[in-house]
Amino acid sequence: MRAKKPVAFFSPLPPARTGTADYAHALIPELSRLVDLKVFEQVPRRFDPADFSNIVYQIGNNSWHWEIYELALRHPGIVVLHEANLHDLIRGHTGAQSDAYMREVVYEIFGVEMEALGGPGVSSAGAQPRMFSMLKRLLSASRACIVHNRYAEGIVRRKGFTGPVARIPHGAELISRDGSDFRKKLGLEPEEPLLGMFGYFRPDKQVCECLQAFGSFLRYVPSAHMVIAGQAHPEVPLAEEIERLALTGRVHVLGFQTLEDLDGYIAACDVILNLRSPTFGESSGIAARAFGMGKTVILTDDGVNCDFPDDICVRIPADRYQVPVLSRTLDWLLSTPGLPAEIGGAAARWVAANSTWEHVAARYAEVLADDRGEPSSKLTDSRVAGHQHFASYLARWVGSATAEFSYLEQHRNRLVRTLQLTPPGSSTQRVLEMGCYLQITPALRNLLGYGDLRACYLGHGAPDLKTRTSGDGETFECAIDLFDCERDPFPYPADFFSTVLCCELLEHLKIDPMYMMGEIHRILKIGGVLVLTTPNAVSLRAVHSVIKGNHPGFYNRYPDPQSGDPDPKHEREYTPLEISLLLEAAGFFVDHIETGPYGSESSVGAEWTSSLLASLNADLKLRGDCIFAVARKESIPRDSRPAWLYDSGGEPNQEFRPR
Repeated sequence: MRAKKPVAFFSPLPPARTGTADYAHALIPELSRLVDLKVFEQVPRRFDPADFSNIVYQIGNNSWHWEIYELALRHPGIVVLHEANLHDLIRGHTGAQSDAYMREVVYEIFGVEMEALGGPGVSSAGAQPRMFSMLKRLLSASRACIVHNRYAEGIVRRKGFTGPVARIPHGAELISRDGSDFRKKLGLEPEEPLLGMFGYFRPDKQVCECLQAFGSFLRYVPSAHMVIAGQAHPEVPLAEEIERLALTGRVHVLGFQTLEDLDGYIAACDVILNLRSPTFGESSGIAARAFGMGKTVILTDDGVNCDFPDDICVRIPADRYQVPVLSRTLDWLLSTPGLPAEIGGAAARWVAANSTWEHVAARYAEVLADDRGEPSSKLTDSRVAGHQHFASYLARWVGSATAEFSYLEQHRNRLVRTLQLTPPGSSTQRVLEMGCYLQITPALRNLLGYGDLRACYLGHGAPDLKTRTSGDGETFECAIDLFDCERDPFPYPADFFSTVLCCELLEHLKIDPMYMMGEIHRILKIGGVLVLTTPNAVSLRAVHSVIKGNHPGFYNRYPDPQSGDPDPKHEREYTPLEISLLLEAAGFFVDHIETGPYGSESSVGAEWTSSLLASLNADLKLRGDCIFAVARKESIPRDSRPAWLYDSGGEPNQEFRPR
């Protein structure tokens, strides 16, 4: 009988100061009981993947993982993403080489190498923001992926990864620990409340906001203290903020802690603060440790933390009211007898039932069970990826032999892919669908989980209330706001929506597309997502039309003036490169651009045109009929009249210059 080959397991280990090292240190003993595991803390000089049944790469967003990342590109395996963002990792190793860094930026946005875009100036752009994820190259070289939560799974799918994905929650240990000695180290009396923050204090950890809320909370409970223990970040002015808020003596700042001391300080706390905004898709190891110790944890109400049951934690939104809401939440928790113990007890019971290291190791063993070098069938596709799942749901809302049914057939792939690219929401998040025809609108609430759904369309007057009933009796109601997106102020406050969909609308604009883009930017929250679709002006269909002497526009016919049809022809269609420029000019950073079909049928002349372009050594990528773009709000709009789009007297600038 042939002996089974071991599994290669690559990860940093303590004393490396990365959460991935602590994660692997806890997982390895349990997983080794179930799987023949060979652990590599460093990449060996010689490595033959044929010696192993599977390769697991633990990938984090810091320099401890660079050699592991490079090996994962050379030898495809199963990557474990501890956050759905590798920008810090890649920027740290390519930032001094502008061409190398920009090569990664271009690949992340378009999924092609820089040479495929052509033209001068491609490498002249500056740095992208930290939210720019840099995942696509690793995913394109991986056979399968493991993530910790549904939010990260969605990001992986929106990057176009079609391989198997397993969602395994972050592990935790059930610990009963007396924190009284650590309270004494801080000089606290037994009755004085203690709040805690732990980890590496990057700007997204909301440390300054938590200090402000703590300062307000002291008005209710003057005897309270806070401990902040972990590695400092140069962009977080911790000492200055403590002095400015007059919190000296009430806030105890400690450095990096061993796991033994970290657990002691967590045990000493009444409440743990673990806010993050924007999120990078990471499940917090600190929150997992605190759950296992039966502590109440306050988390940001975002997609990452929606996986947790409501009774095991407290979630607050990351909006302009975050500081006062956090202050009053602390008052509520610590003034209600027994409440922190009740929530913490529920958290510990949830860990015991779902996410002990034994549970986590068992899930790893399932996905590593196949020793033939292929991912196990236990690595299953999620509902985020399931084309048929979305297609079946949409079909429920249209009757056969109707105009709506014909439209669905013609746009099925476009509608399904739009839903796949839209981030899942939560009960407290808002989404706006612009140009709403009610084709995908019910799915935004009932499948993607948005609690507040708004829609708009061209028109004037009071909102138009629409009601739909599916074929199996489900009802859906939506009020559609009516206004002109090129002229009217959008009837929504600033920083209001988590997600905006602008689908098949841009190409119809006649006057001022940047006005619409500026208003979308205004109403989105910082880090909020814009999903935009529009016809591709350089698709195979368009090229074929030009070669045959026809108009390249997708829909260039005027509607019959006597028909009363309000649907205008396309005024201007865009290339994928232009969509990147448009979004950047409006103050977004571009996360992902792809092209694809509208329906199930191939474009007319696609095969012939592909052969012709190939004979000319022209790139065949990004030639689908529809452009799909995903972007995030990052800064104020930077150019309301880009010269390549407006006749403003300047020379058109066709260079790709993402920020």
